Amino acid sequence: MTKSKLLITGGCSFSSPRGIKEKKTWVEYFQEKYDYKFYYHSGLGAAGNDLIAQRLLWSLDDAKQKNYKDITMVVMWSENIRNDIFTNDWSLDMDTDNVIRPGGKPYDEEFYRNEKQRNWILDYYKFYNEELSLMNTLKNILLIQNICKSDDIKCIMFIMKDIFENIDKYPQLKYLYDLVDWDLFLLYEGKYGLYEYTTINDLEYWSDGFHSKFPAHKSFIDHFDKDIKKLC
Repeated sequence: MTKSKLLITGGCSFSSPRGIKEKKTWVEYFQEKYDYKFYYHSGLGAAGNDLIAQRLLWSLDDAKQKNYKDITMVVMWSENIRNDIFTNDWSLDMDTDNVIRPGGKPYDEEFYRNEKQRNWILDYYKFYNEELSLMNTLKNILLIQNICKSDDIKCIMFIMKDIFENIDKYPQLKYLYDLVDWDLFLLYEGKYGLYEYTTINDLEYWSDGFHSKFPAHKSFIDHFDKDIKKLC
């Protein structure tokens, strides 16, 4: 590895850098453990896999413009049902990247966002179901994998939870599933992500019972240490 090696990470809140010790995530630990002085951490809370891929691609393009050569990209894919909404309607009070991040299936209740965003998202989700959401996730995975291969970028993929558990329900998606290079994925017990790793190994969550505390993130990366060293 060269002195100017660069790390690019991406994901949702499970992969968002936080700084506060107890709420740090695996991205900071990965950066420190494997000695990356230069990095882009593009993870963002509630991001779906479209937005995750977009932010990874922006980071990659910016890194190439700055002439970085030794690049490693590490992503933790999020839940399929998070379908990001791309729009130029600024009256919707978006806060990043021309994107509304529903964070999951929307609610038709007053607590959920402002009325205009809520109605927009509810209408948008009429066109999405589990199958289409899973299809889009697989296409985003293939996009990132293929770009990394074509540009000689080292690539590692995790999942925040088991997002492929229902793949057998949709045989028409098998061709996309088969095209994925599963050698790039590091899955706990062959199918699980950080969420299940935390539960199975009796590690702690935040008070929300969903987000893993930093010791779980650290343990998760340490568990895959040998595999990570082989891939990057």
